[in-house]
Amino acid sequence: MEYVAGGIAAAFLLVMSVIALLAARAVAHWVMGAGFATLALGMVFVGLYIFRKSTRVGTDMAASGMDHLKRRLEHERDLLRSAWLWYVGPMVPGFVLSYLGYWMANPERPIFVLVAGGLTFALAVFVVVLNRRAARQIESEIRSLRK
Repeated sequence: MEYVAGGIAAAFLLVMSVIALLAARAVAHWVMGAGFATLALGMVFVGLYIFRKSTRVGTDMAASGMDHLKRRLEHERDLLRSAWLWYVGPMVPGFVLSYLGYWMANPERPIFVLVAGGLTFALAVFVVVLNRRAARQIESEIRSLRK
């Protein structure tokens, strides 16, 4: 489902980028269009990263079921701990460019950029916190398996 949702969002942002760039009459519109395209590229990066990491866990035929489970859990924990880098990070440049373009086009109305940027930042922090929390829960599962 994450691939489908990410693909739909990336396609939508690419369409928005093309529309913004074709209709561009000022630098602000070019910046917004570039922001949408950068967001789409960030989503593609995230999808590819998830795919690559999910197929790399590997199977050691000599490992016991418990060892295999521990390795899978450790892999998942590490991905969740670093989500800020590979999940949130690739989106930041696109959001910055999009909001910057909107602000450049509407400097008399900075409230939208402040509110939308603040909410986007809060959502990013929330995602990071949730992923860190999930990583801690997995860490406790790993510790209980070692006993």
